[in-house]
Amino acid sequence: MPLVEFRPTKARLVMESARESVLVMKVVLDSGDAVELTTGGSLESLQGVLRIRERKSNGIGNGIGSGVIGSVVYVAETGRDAGATSAKFQINVAMAADKFATLLRVANAGRLPTKFFVDAGGRPDDAGAKALGYRMRAGTRVKVWDNHSHRTLPVTHFVMILPIDVPAPSEGPLLVTESDAPVALATNAQVAELMDDMLVFQSDTRNTMFGLICVLAIVALAALALGLAIFFR
Repeated sequence: MPLVEFRPTKARLVMESARESVLVMKVVLDSGDAVELTTGGSLESLQGVLRIRERKSNGIGNGIGSGVIGSVVYVAETGRDAGATSAKFQINVAMAADKFATLLRVANAGRLPTKFFVDAGGRPDDAGAKALGYRMRAGTRVKVWDNHSHRTLPVTHFVMILPIDVPAPSEGPLLVTESDAPVALATNAQVAELMDDMLVFQSDTRNTMFGLICVLAIVALAALALGLAIFFR
């Protein structure tokens, strides 16, 4: 079964109180994929709409057929006058409520799915499988949609890739605290200068203390002499 790859470009949410919510996205065929149309042209030249319906029940079937969860519909061009509309396609799928909630959170964050893949056309043993298949073109196998006889393709499975933001490492200047700052080692000249300062300080302190002791000794001797003179008078 061919796997077709789409890329969402815009989204909006439709909510009704009495109905299930629907996330609507504009999609285009991914640049790495190609699907030819039997009516002419290719699918990548058409604008598409993806409708993802929230399925309250976790069942897979939706009444279209066994194992079918949606459809891809080709909408042909109408008219040639001023009110004419160009050809387009629609994708309708149902998603379980828990997965739909995850998709809704991503959409509310302003991001769209990166890729959206659908299995369309039915199983090889189904008659609908002939609607979308592979053909050889100049030795290359290409996808071809018989959109003339089969305007609707059943979707049995889809895969959606959601973006995840990973914070980039900071490139700003690092703030270094005092505890984190490296300790600079003193040179031999700085150590010698520090030792000289310490010796000078020690010498000055010693001389000051010696002078203070001499003054105290003189005062004590004078007081002793004065006391003896008074005593022997």
